[in-house]
Amino acid sequence: MREEGRPDRARGPGRPLTARRRLFDALFLDRDGTLIVERGYLSDPSGVRLSPGAAAGLKRFTDAGTLLFVVTNQSGIARGRLTWDDVNAVNAEVERRLRVRGVPLAGFLVCPHYPGGTVAAYTRRCRCRKPGTALHRRAIRAFGLRPERCAVVGDKWDDVGAAVALGAAAVHLLTGHGRSHRRAVEEKAPGTILARTLAEGLARLEALPQSVKAGHPSP
Repeated sequence: MREEGRPDRARGPGRPLTARRRLFDALFLDRDGTLIVERGYLSDPSGVRLSPGAAAGLKRFTDAGTLLFVVTNQSGIARGRLTWDDVNAVNAEVERRLRVRGVPLAGFLVCPHYPGGTVAAYTRRCRCRKPGTALHRRAIRAFGLRPERCAVVGDKWDDVGAAVALGAAAVHLLTGHGRSHRRAVEEKAPGTILARTLAEGLARLEALPQSVKAGHPSP
């Protein structure tokens, strides 16, 4: 996907639901260190490893009609360490691994920018680099979602900060860079759901009272 922020192979809000009650309208998932194991500037799809329990946990949400978006800062493009082809190839492998396990993705939302980059086209400040919310809001508008019926899951303050700005539920993990960000999360966003792993974070989202999921996601 060369157009940053464009949902890829997206599915509209009219997709059929199962008899299960929808848990959330959408989950916005960080990629590296959250959905997949952190490997730095990952350019080789063979290095993709789903986080333990990711597929099983996410399938419970998609089976209930929740849309899944992967929102990822890929400053390696601006830094000259990755190309769009690299990022797209890794994203395609992430999608494939989830798809064969029965977990569809609504789209990838990618920010390639970084103020200190070396590639002129992407060296700038922007509103799409997390904790900015331009990418999330683009999907929210395109799919007619309610931010308060969404959740953001990630290992950095960037993800939690985006959730706070959106008014969505926030889940912070200790995987990836999570340990170095936990204190900031606890100080700046005390209502965040804290978990060690993605599987645990998804289980805690599932366990929220239905009244909370219906529009007041902070635990």
